[in-house]
Amino acid sequence: MQISPIEKARLSSRLLALRQMLISGALKALEKVRASAEALAIRSKLTGQPLTAPQVDPVTAAEQAADDGLSDDPNSPNYRYADVGYIPGSRKEEAAGAIRKARAEGRMLRGSDIDFDAIEETPREARALVVKSNLFGVVDWDAMKEGGTEPAAAFLMDRVYAAIAKEPTEDSPVARRAYVLGLETLRTRLELCQTPKEVVATLDEIRDELLGSQLEADEAERYEDVTDRARGMTEQIRTLEADQNKLQNAMYAASGENNKAQRDLENRVSRGWGIRPEHEQAARDAKKAYNDAMKAWASLLEKNKPAIEQLTAARTALYQERAEIMGVAKARNLNSPINRAWMSMGDKFVKALMFRSRSGSETFARHVSNALSGDPKEWEWADKKGGEVIQGAPKAPTKKRQTFALKVVDKFDRKGGRPVEVNSTRSLQQLCGFRAVQSGNWVLDDRDSSKWHVEQSAGAMMDMADVLGIDEKHLGFDGRLGLAFGARGKGGKGAATAQYEPVLRAINITKMNGGGGLGHEHFHAMDNILPGLLRGEAGAADEFGVDKPELVPEGPIRNAFVGLKKALTEGDHRLPETIKFTPRTFGNARLNLENPSNDIARRIKAAGSAEAAVLAVDAYFGNRTDTRSLKYKKNWRTIAAAYFSPEGTTEVQLNTGKGVSRFMAEAAVLDNFKEGKYWSSTPEMAARAFQSYLEDKLTAMDRQNDYLSCLADNKHHYFPEQGLPFKPYPEGEERARIGAAFDELFKTLRDGKAFEKALANTALLDSIFGGFDE
Repeated sequence: MQISPIEKARLSSRLLALRQMLISGALKALEKVRASAEALAIRSKLTGQPLTAPQVDPVTAAEQAADDGLSDDPNSPNYRYADVGYIPGSRKEEAAGAIRKARAEGRMLRGSDIDFDAIEETPREARALVVKSNLFGVVDWDAMKEGGTEPAAAFLMDRVYAAIAKEPTEDSPVARRAYVLGLETLRTRLELCQTPKEVVATLDEIRDELLGSQLEADEAERYEDVTDRARGMTEQIRTLEADQNKLQNAMYAASGENNKAQRDLENRVSRGWGIRPEHEQAARDAKKAYNDAMKAWASLLEKNKPAIEQLTAARTALYQERAEIMGVAKARNLNSPINRAWMSMGDKFVKALMFRSRSGSETFARHVSNALSGDPKEWEWADKKGGEVIQGAPKAPTKKRQTFALKVVDKFDRKGGRPVEVNSTRSLQQLCGFRAVQSGNWVLDDRDSSKWHVEQSAGAMMDMADVLGIDEKHLGFDGRLGLAFGARGKGGKGAATAQYEPVLRAINITKMNGGGGLGHEHFHAMDNILPGLLRGEAGAADEFGVDKPELVPEGPIRNAFVGLKKALTEGDHRLPETIKFTPRTFGNARLNLENPSNDIARRIKAAGSAEAAVLAVDAYFGNRTDTRSLKYKKNWRTIAAAYFSPEGTTEVQLNTGKGVSRFMAEAAVLDNFKEGKYWSSTPEMAARAFQSYLEDKLTAMDRQNDYLSCLADNKHHYFPEQGLPFKPYPEGEERARIGAAFDELFKTLRDGKAFEKALANTALLDSIFGGFDE
């Protein structure tokens, strides 16, 4: 094909520019790849000749025939360790950057700020992004104060904001858009108010919008006219009925006088008293008066009946006309954007708006009443909240969480197992059935590191498959689970060895810490993905089977999850708890226990210590859950603790809390005794226990894989003399019991062919994860 002189000059100029760009060293790794590919294409066009392979000897020809076509040159488009597949949301794209940046700045996000089409490409990520803590921003109470807003009005706004749900009520793109609109509209309208009356009036308007009862101008005029006419008819009916009621009351009075006169006459007869003519006349007069009153009342009823019926019918017609006006408005409004916005903000918010009705929030009704009375009169409540609080934002990590981290080995060993025969990211993807294998920029610059991670990951997945008896390709969910090397987080000091991202269903292995946690994170993936797949649904990012076994369909697999949860969490070790009391408690303790008069009092006094006494109360009440028993149990526990505590003490910490496993008790130590916060959360305990399980199983097989899991034994972490009294892993009998529970779980998964059945539903998988891009 001939190239025109002008086109040849243009291509030559572009080729020269590309060469200068490549030589300069200013291009990023991927830019180098693209520039090199473009340069090669231009060169081919300019030469106009196909590339011809040189003739070679038979040995060289055989070697070339075995060439897989991949290059070890990081600048080559066929680089052996280049990314394969795609994991949305990586560092290489910033589709959600605007939302996260706004949150960091404490700025309220408006609907126009969000590219909904982009974030909805990954529904699980959209679900995680469109939440109150990301969108609401910081309320500038100081600016409102300076602008003249009354403290009671601002306090009422704060209570409304607190009632908003943390996320949309429905998991759908429409609901997420509505939620964003609701947050923006609510803040904009409320923060224009300066008095409690204005806030309440705005809330009433929003309530009407929620109910769909807001009317257009002409509708409102007709509605008011009809209402006035109906009200006039009601007044006419009431006037007529008032006359009737007056005669009715006169009839009742005459009836009473008649009854009295007749009884007096009868009493005289029965007692043999003399009856004079005036007695008989009084009885006749009373009866006549009663009959006259009855006739007058009946006559007026008959007279008024047609008028009242006519007025009632006309009023009913007006009510019907008014209902039709409202019905048309509701038909128009109930599915409007603003109506959907208010509905998306949760039941608590709706109840706050309905505070005037029986179904509304009584607590918020009291807030309204107090605010309209001018309470609070000062801004101290806002000072306590601080101006930098983002509504719904998570609390900062505790010191304990920041200072303790699981250790990893300096040198990773693998002993035994099948040989690893992967030599590229593509072959790793195909071996394990990953959706994608993605790497940070360091992969393109460090071939040895990328080669090492690829080979180690392959060996780890194969070894885990051997332990579990499940094909490694199924462990990658047949192309639906992503794996990344240092591409999705910040490495460096304190960085985790690995992390699982439930929104995007991807495991990231950091470059710096180099593995050791693949098994841990893969259990998070299984725990998160399997419940939804087994139900035939997408599932949510925050659902984990071991935490909520009820998410798994009924049957052996659910039972196995229940058994694992019990093995992880249940036991006889008591968590610490703080019991508080007042000076009066000591008096009550002496009153009940100095001379005990009942069985429970005698048990408490005989216990001998505060801790034993509280446990004696627990034993006495057993598993009773009725309200009365729980109330009595709480009171007796407080009395028991106070009786054995020094006079004047206001609280005491005892090992009398919830009975748990030793594993969970030690995990609570890591969480500063805040059960379930991080280390003691069920999913995190399960993942650490899974590490122990893998290592124990491999040891029994005379095998080892430090990249899969390492140091999952407390002997590597428990150093009380160094101020590190931590036991993050199960040990002893509990470790064996938990291992047996894992055995049962994976046996039921194998027996029920859970992976095979779930993964056979490709339509469902594609709807959850997106199609598998080759």
